[in-house]
Amino acid sequence: WGGETDDEPRGSEPCVSMSALLRLFPAPVEAVPLEGLYLAQALRTLVDPVRAFVYSNFIASLDGRIALKSSHTDPGIVPDAIANPQDWRLFQELAAQADVVITSGRYARQLAKGGAQDVLPVSEELPYRDLLAWRQVHGLTPQPAVVIVSASLDVPITETLWRGGRSVFVATGSKADAARVHALEQRGVSVLYAGTGREVQGRSLIEALQQRGFRTVYSTAGPQVLATLLADRLLDRLYLTQVHRILGGEDYATLSEGARFCPPADFELCALYYEAPAGDQVGQIFSVYAATEKTA
Repeated sequence: WGGETDDEPRGSEPCVSMSALLRLFPAPVEAVPLEGLYLAQALRTLVDPVRAFVYSNFIASLDGRIALKSSHTDPGIVPDAIANPQDWRLFQELAAQADVVITSGRYARQLAKGGAQDVLPVSEELPYRDLLAWRQVHGLTPQPAVVIVSASLDVPITETLWRGGRSVFVATGSKADAARVHALEQRGVSVLYAGTGREVQGRSLIEALQQRGFRTVYSTAGPQVLATLLADRLLDRLYLTQVHRILGGEDYATLSEGARFCPPADFELCALYYEAPAGDQVGQIFSVYAATEKTA
């Protein structure tokens, strides 16, 4: 999942049983179940009256690798060494609370070729059907809408994208190729102009989604999309799974890329959970951070 050239799909093996976690923060320290952990965050109650609530989620190694590349032309995916079903469950819980999920043109191309590691969330596999039921109970559409961020508009539209009656949007810059815009609209896709050039800009994107009535926006995109959201101070909450492994590697992706933020984007810790090692799986930390500076 990610920006035009930087999405990092996770491993998506079904999770039959989930182990307990140790909540380290906030106090008191106590054991808590993994299932329902992020649903209990009740993100839909945190929506600001002024603008949409925007959140994102990553999994990383101890040395900050969210994706490893096998070549200079390979944008990389989440390594098998850190992908795990516990993280995937929480990824799905975040998606269940979204009005719209941001993904990339690269993911759409992978999906069309059968190379994507999973279809868009919320997964319809048995372990996640409780999340589909959760959406129904809360009066939401069966699936969150999807907005595909693309400068090139090389976006194949497959039937899979429409699954569950999902609304499909493509976000691009105002100088996008008119012929490709027309071709997408002929397929029933709504094209959103969210930038002054060819690239999508964070503020324009969120404003365009908010105008469509979307109040909870989940960015499953990669470092480039995260960077544009951070640059415009639009990210409200960051979820980070940190697997206790060091991967190394010369070609890799980390959380954000691009220009330096001046001033830096600051966050404060909201919650911290620890999962102890079990079997062949090393321990990991699930952390939740809230932005300390927000822009209306």
